[in-house]
Amino acid sequence: MEIVMIKKKGCMPCKKFEPLVKEAAKKNSLGFRTIMGESMPEKLQPPYYPFFYLYKDKSVLESWGGVSEKKLHSVLKRTMKNLKS
Repeated sequence: MEIVMIKKKGCMPCKKFEPLVKEAAKKNSLGFRTIMGESMPEKLQPPYYPFFYLYKDKSVLESWGGVSEKKLHSVLKRTMKNLKS
């Protein structure tokens, strides 16, 4: 499973939040990678940045946007709990 962060060049919230997401991924034994939004086709670009996808086996389990630590942790907690059930 991995977290994919879509970020944009010059996005200060992206720069500030990226280390927190990396750490959360590490704590939960998840992969982490980033994609620059500008390199994506326009119709696939997220509505705002940063934007996240939680993938497992090439399927999206969750997607969300913004820089809320509470949201990040609730998504991870819910997903990890559901995977154990």
